[in-house]
Formats: sequence, structure tokens, C-alpha cells
Amino acid sequence: MKKLLLVALSLGATATATVSMAATMNTDPEQSSQQLRDYFKAKYPTINIADYKNGAYIFSADKMSQWEAAEEFPPYLDAIDAGEALYEKDKATFDKCFGSDITKVRVKFPRFNDKTNQVETLEGQINKCRTDAGLKAYKWKKGPIAQVSAYYAYNARGQKINVKINSEGAKKAFLAGQNFYVQPRGQFNLSCAKCHTYNAGRKARSNILSANLGHTTHFPVYRAKWKHLGTLEYRYTGCNKNMRAKPFKVQSTTYKNLEFFEAYMDNGLEINGPGYRE
Repeated sequence: MKKLLLVALSLGATATATVSMAATMNTDPEQSSQQLRDYFKAKYPTINIADYKNGAYIFSADKMSQWEAAEEFPPYLDAIDAGEALYEKDKATFDKCFGSDITKVRVKFPRFNDKTNQVETLEGQINKCRTDAGLKAYKWKKGPIAQVSAYYAYNARGQKINVKINSEGAKKAFLAGQNFYVQPRGQFNLSCAKCHTYNAGRKARSNILSANLGHTTHFPVYRAKWKHLGTLEYRYTGCNKNMRAKPFKVQSTTYKNLEFFEAYMDNGLEINGPGYRE
């Protein structure tokens, strides 16, 4: 608890900057995206924007070499194989929902559905696909849901994130996600932006804080801390708990909007999931 409080106090030193960000964030999604890229270009001019897909490891040559070594024989390979087996078991159902070209599925998500006025995530649609076909939904966060998602991600590697905002509903979802990202919450009064924008590249205890630019490229991830594969919204839940904030339910409108916002900000970055993280 003491260590967490010290971390919170340290990161809280940027509260003024975060309030400034909340005040100046543009209501035009493309301008918000450009502002973020300009910010990181100015802060870390030697890091190429395309490299942000690799997470916090871009800030440390030593951490990068360790990560590259881990990726030679990554611990998530068994999860990809498990995802493939689950896909093959219900192939007809999945192909009816997503098409038979498994390389073209991950890149479609997240997306905004104007008919339902909701953001659709890949994991959310995997379970909807199953229940619509009379199959049992997978449990959220980890296990089969993460394995099937990882299988789709693995087969989409190298393609670029391309989230579209073509309606007022989609824009509102983006802005809701953006607002959640910049607003402080919880016992430590921290926002996502305090850690992953203004303090990106700094250490919180022994871990380097990742930049939000690139956050969605590599999920699902296998974390050494977890010792299993988990989804992006599973990570959102953990982050909120770490900040002593009450987490929202996985696949809640709040988390789906946050994922939509983050993914839009990642437009043009390569998908390289599933990934390995400490």
C-alpha cells in the first residue's frame, strides 16, 4: 500500500498537465489523434511513431532486448494453438459471423454499429456470435475468449489498425472514451492520461509506463504477472483496481468506448498481437 501511494503521489505531480489536456483535447477525433502524435514526437523525437506498437519496451534498450528474446519462444504459443482448436470446433458458426478469411477479422474491430448505437469489440462479437447460434458464451477476460481473439489477432499481424468514425454516434462514443481517459478517479485521483501520456516512459516502481499510443495493437497479451493470456478489457479492470477505483464490468459501454477511443488513436499502427508483457 505504501509503495502504491508513493507511486500515486509521484504521478500526481502531473495533475496540472492532465487537467490541461482535458481542457484542450479536441472534439475532432482526427485532431485529437494528431495532437497525441505531436506530443510524443516532441517528447521522444528519436522514437518512430510506428514503434509505439511495441509498448513500454521502446523506452529502454535493455528491456527491448529482453522482450525480443522472450518473443523468440513466446509463452502465448500454446494459447494460439488452443484458439485455433476452438475456432475449428465451431468453424461454421464463426465463419458465418466473421467470414472464412481469418486474416480479415481482427482488423475490423473495434467498430461502431449505428443500428445499435454501440461500439462492438472483437471479444463481444465472438460471444454474440456464439449465443446467436445457440452456443454457450465464453467467460470474459481470459481463457477461451482470449484464445480465440488471439488466434484472430495472430493471423492479422502486419495489418494496420483502421478504426472509422463516420457518424455522430461513433463520434460521441469516441468522445466518451476520450473523456474517461483524461478524467481522474479513484482513491489515488489518477487518470489514464497521468500514467500513459504524461508519465509514459517513466518508471512506476520497477515497471516502465507504456504510452497509450499503441495500447491496442498487441492484445490479447500474455503477462508474466498473470501467467496466462488476457484481453484488453481485463487489463482495464486491473488498472482501475490498481488506482483504487471501482472497475466497470467487462464489455460495459464505458470500457467499449475507451477501447474505441484508444484504437482510433492507434490508427495506422500495425497489429502485432497477441503479445508478451511483464
